[in-house]
Amino acid sequence: MGDVTYDLELLSRSRSKWEGSSGVRAVYRAIFEAAMGFSTSGRVLEIGSGAGFLKEVYPEVVTSDIALTPYVEREVSAYEIEKSIERWGTIIAMDVLHHLREPLRFFESASASLTEGGRLILIEPAGTVMGRAFYRLFHQEPCRPDRLRDPYRFEADDEEGNFANMGMGWALFHRDREEINRRLAAMRLKVVAIRYRDVLAYPATGGLSRRQLLPTSLLRVLLRIERVLPQWALARIGLRMIIVLESVRDQ
Repeated sequence: MGDVTYDLELLSRSRSKWEGSSGVRAVYRAIFEAAMGFSTSGRVLEIGSGAGFLKEVYPEVVTSDIALTPYVEREVSAYEIEKSIERWGTIIAMDVLHHLREPLRFFESASASLTEGGRLILIEPAGTVMGRAFYRLFHQEPCRPDRLRDPYRFEADDEEGNFANMGMGWALFHRDREEINRRLAAMRLKVVAIRYRDVLAYPATGGLSRRQLLPTSLLRVLLRIERVLPQWALARIGLRMIIVLESVRDQ
């Protein structure tokens, strides 16, 4: 992995937006708290930490990325987590899965690196009806679940090997749930929770590239309202999803 480079300017811009926008921090904190509510005992490893936001909220998390940068503690590939030797109670990854050309390899590596009963927590864009429309209009990365099919190995989008399809989480864990459950069982993993979330508050922050659209006080009100929306509704209009897999061992 030593020859991998990272766009440090992009990370710096993301970090500046994080530090300058209380709304971004509030909404991301809500997302992190919802995800970490599924964590188990033991050490926590974050894969694809980027600018290191999660550690601002949970300092005990060990941060990592495909390349060592000023924002992370370790250089770890999503496909080779077990090379660190250590076993983890929780592995968490935000906006990582939809960039992986071989997602099943990632699941295998995570399974080999989790303690018994440990969990892999994924925070991903949701390819719901509203999610597909929103990302098509306002995000540069595609959200095309129709392009994500068995055997779940995908070609790069460019000569540098980059790949993105924001429909990955929805395609694997909603549309193809039965087949993915079968694949995961062979890896000694099982799905224990899928939660949809984020409707208006998240886009109103402007994300990490645009200006905040609403005052933070109003964003906090929206977050409280969204928290009580039923999952059947969020499964249609939510922009994000939290997917929780658990390591299971032979009885």
